[in-house]
Amino acid sequence: MIKCLLVSSSKTVAGFEYALTLPNGGLSSIAGNIDPDVCEVKVLDLVTVRFNAESYFKKYISKNHFDVIGFSCMVFQFYEILELAKIVRRLNKKALIILGGYYATVNYKEILQSDSMRYFDIIVRGEGENVFRQLIESVDRKLPYESIQGISFLQNGVPVHNECGELIDLNTLKIPDRNSRVLKNKFRIMDYKADVVETTRGCTFTCKYCTITKMYGRSYRKFTIERILKDITDAEKHGAKSILFTDDNIVLNRKHFEELCNGIINAGLNKIKYVTQASVQGFVQNPHLPELMRKAGFEAVFLGIENDSDEALQFFSKDNQLKSGDTEGVVRALHQQGIFVIGGLILGNPSDDKESLTKTYEFSKKIALDMVIFFALTPYPGTELREELLKGNYITNLNDYSKYDCYHMNVRTDHLSSFELFEIYDSFIQKYYLDSGAIFKVIKNYPLFFFKSFFVFLYRHPDMVFHHLTKGRWLKNQRRKKYLLQTPVTE
Repeated sequence: MIKCLLVSSSKTVAGFEYALTLPNGGLSSIAGNIDPDVCEVKVLDLVTVRFNAESYFKKYISKNHFDVIGFSCMVFQFYEILELAKIVRRLNKKALIILGGYYATVNYKEILQSDSMRYFDIIVRGEGENVFRQLIESVDRKLPYESIQGISFLQNGVPVHNECGELIDLNTLKIPDRNSRVLKNKFRIMDYKADVVETTRGCTFTCKYCTITKMYGRSYRKFTIERILKDITDAEKHGAKSILFTDDNIVLNRKHFEELCNGIINAGLNKIKYVTQASVQGFVQNPHLPELMRKAGFEAVFLGIENDSDEALQFFSKDNQLKSGDTEGVVRALHQQGIFVIGGLILGNPSDDKESLTKTYEFSKKIALDMVIFFALTPYPGTELREELLKGNYITNLNDYSKYDCYHMNVRTDHLSSFELFEIYDSFIQKYYLDSGAIFKVIKNYPLFFFKSFFVFLYRHPDMVFHHLTKGRWLKNQRRKKYLLQTPVTE
């Protein structure tokens, strides 16, 4: 019997740690699609122990032997994962160490030719379920890896990239194995015990900042409604009171989404609080959806608004999906159904100056978002955006991907240095909730979450209190020093 451990990073996009602690659904899905007679799989979601993740990991693998250890990560999580892989190499030299996820898929050639490959044996590209199952079977039978599609490795120091595998027929996948999780009771959305469920994979749009097409191509596949309801039921049996649908674009196929909502209602699963991300366009084209979603139990929706400017939307290659004038009506329609609306806005476009950034900030208040997430424009590897910004010499941090967390500014604009941009962006984050009155909506909807988060924040960031007492002068100077050290500036 092969023993396998699948590990996800403790790092999250900046700010998410206060509202969400969620399992890695992809790893649970891999675990659910491996033959249990061949391999015993454990899934370790380090996000639940994020403040002592490395020490917890070291103790865990010291006490438990594994033949195969697989890591999944996004770009800004790689440095943590690399340190964990080094620990494995020291403690278990015989273990087969595998790297997968978005970063491995997008940047596999660079990783394979770097010093980091001393700590990894195989890179998995794209979807993991079929590839990982084949890898486990090869380990079990002691077969070579040459016939396994979708992997890269070094053979006598020479890079080998096996051909890409076909996209998975989602109807062949079993539901995730939630029993495989080592840490099970700390997942939450706001105040509620939570889990994740997938209803579709992929997106047919080509937003230039996004890497989804590198994972799935321009494809869009649907799980059957029966299978989704089975997955939801299993999550509920494991204690979930709230579920995040992890789809890239859940309303891209209106008929499928309507069938899902009706299926949830008919199955009596609408007491669960559902959260999803969705496109503004989906609601503009289907204005009846908010009412149906409310009946199905949808608690909150994240909208990828991106910007208040149609020119900026065109720069993102998102102008074929929405116009800035569409957003306010969609937010209003969701509010009328009592649905909590979170909006994402991207700051740092090449043309941004203080005036345009302030205009975007005022727009976020005007449309009355319950919660806003300001994202720093990030030039992810493998994206069209990165290539365009490189040509214009806008990227100020080319290679320290640990700062590619949507919080650090890794770009400049035509008018602002990366630090000047960061100062404006960070000031928006600090003042939005009081300035817009959104804080009272958060307290009203999630009082326990708010007060717990407030005291946790106070404990971990006492410097912010001092910042306000000194009207920002002390922290501004400290941040300037720290920021300039952390972020190479070349403008």
